[in-house]
Amino acid sequence: MSEIMLDVGQANELKMAFMRNDWTNDEVKRLSEGNLLAGVRAVLSGTAKIKPVNEDANRFVTLNETTIAVNRGAAPNLPFNGAVVEQHVGEGWSILEKRADGLYLDWKKIVLFLSKRQKNGKWLKGYELREELTDKPVLNANILDSILINTHLIPEDWKKDENGNIRYVFFWGSIFRNSGRGLCVRGLYVSAMASGARAATGSTAVGATAFPRLCAQVSA
Repeated sequence: MSEIMLDVGQANELKMAFMRNDWTNDEVKRLSEGNLLAGVRAVLSGTAKIKPVNEDANRFVTLNETTIAVNRGAAPNLPFNGAVVEQHVGEGWSILEKRADGLYLDWKKIVLFLSKRQKNGKWLKGYELREELTDKPVLNANILDSILINTHLIPEDWKKDENGNIRYVFFWGSIFRNSGRGLCVRGLYVSAMASGARAATGSTAVGATAFPRLCAQVSA
């Protein structure tokens, strides 16, 4: 245990900080118990971070078995350590509802977009696809994460194509940048396992070759 000496000035700094953040005497006492301050120190050193008990509650609320409300404007989850948000399109709360014929956002059906330049075995660069998606109503990563938690909302035609191949659906409304300055977007796919189907997420580089991978967007 290290020894520390607090002078009057430092003690007053702590007191003013507690008062500024509306702490009570009981909360100050609890802070000094056990090793709670070790956790605070870890946050200061950058080896830990503070996360709300139920952070996902800031992103979606369940309304019924087939409908959730999604906060499209909330800060998106980062796909990996060191990632930063390059672009995040969407604001406010929206209603996401599963119907017999598919998934709807604010009463408009979500459709899967495939560029003509990706059909019949063709491909194009990710940045070219990004340009093509400009001004299209693409969906962001908060919609993706809400679907991942509520996998029963995933439409059957999102899982496999007409030939039985796994479909990869990407959400271009959120674009991230890695430490190497490269851009990427996150996507969703459902893989079949011995224990049953499993929904998973991944990311792909915007500068990489874009094979027939679909983009989720709302219909006009």
